[in-house]
Amino acid sequence: MDVLQKFGLNEEQTLVMFSLQRSLIFADIIAEEKSSISQKKKEWLSVWEKGVNDILREFNVPVTLIKDKYLLEEQCKVVVDKSKNLKTPLYLILLELSLFDPYFPLGDLSWKFYEKVSYSSKKVEPHLKEISSWLDINYEYINRYKKTFKKSVKSLSGFYKKMLIGAGAGTLLLAITAGFAAPYIGALAAPAGLFGGAAVNAGLAALGGGAVAAGGLGMAGGTAVIVGGGSIFGAMSGSAIGAALGKSSDFALLESAKLEVVMKEIVLLAQKDTRFAQEMINEQKKIIINLERELSELKFNDNENKEQIKILAKSIEFFRNSLDNSQSALNNFTEDDDKNKK
Repeated sequence: MDVLQKFGLNEEQTLVMFSLQRSLIFADIIAEEKSSISQKKKEWLSVWEKGVNDILREFNVPVTLIKDKYLLEEQCKVVVDKSKNLKTPLYLILLELSLFDPYFPLGDLSWKFYEKVSYSSKKVEPHLKEISSWLDINYEYINRYKKTFKKSVKSLSGFYKKMLIGAGAGTLLLAITAGFAAPYIGALAAPAGLFGGAAVNAGLAALGGGAVAAGGLGMAGGTAVIVGGGSIFGAMSGSAIGAALGKSSDFALLESAKLEVVMKEIVLLAQKDTRFAQEMINEQKKIIINLERELSELKFNDNENKEQIKILAKSIEFFRNSLDNSQSALNNFTEDDDKNKK
């Protein structure tokens, strides 16, 4: 199976993931029902739902977001049952939910209007733990994902070190997403055929607050959404993800950090799949080579491409650091495994 496909969710899994994200937002709204910002959150949720349903229609998913808790739990059971032989998508879904941070700038909603609206992650945590049981995954992975993500960002870039002190992964996701221009997000993630406001809405919904990038249309295997840091592998085929690296190195930082979480917590710790870990590392090396080639071409007109050169160079630095960390994680795991066998 192609490395990129292993990071992909099919239509059914995509519906479940977005529906679970919606349930987290709803749980957050209920937790603050009596507060003055409850109405703002409801308005945001309405716009977000429209964007996600646009995506589902583009992927030819026959139904819209599942809002009923009982029906959603039952659909999770269906997805879990179909994933017995390959549990990776379930881990990836929980990863996205663990790092999900809503109330980012969306469509025509004013950012100033929502800048004081925050996500009550602690109040929502009981529901997130409940979701982990629906996905048949130990809830301890939730904290592991957040902790490893935070450490990865700190090791990849000192620029965000101060931001992360005392802050959760969600705070970083929100800060990164807030830096993206709405038209850029729409162009990056919106499915083909959507333009204007619909593209922006769908694009931001697909990113999930910086956590998910939609892609893979026409890919074999019915892949609908690429998650868990797998988006960076799309850079090899000249996709929208590759174009994103010339716009902001923040995207490279985010995806590289998530890729480390996948490597350490899912591929090595949960699945002990050293073969796939090596495949991931080989693909990362290819991406860096291709991006370095692109950087060299830009330098032929360094005056015209000065800003793009700077951004791409920073993105490559993140990828190199992530590659080194992934290689170290694999080496340490292999050494420990050899010791245990002896």
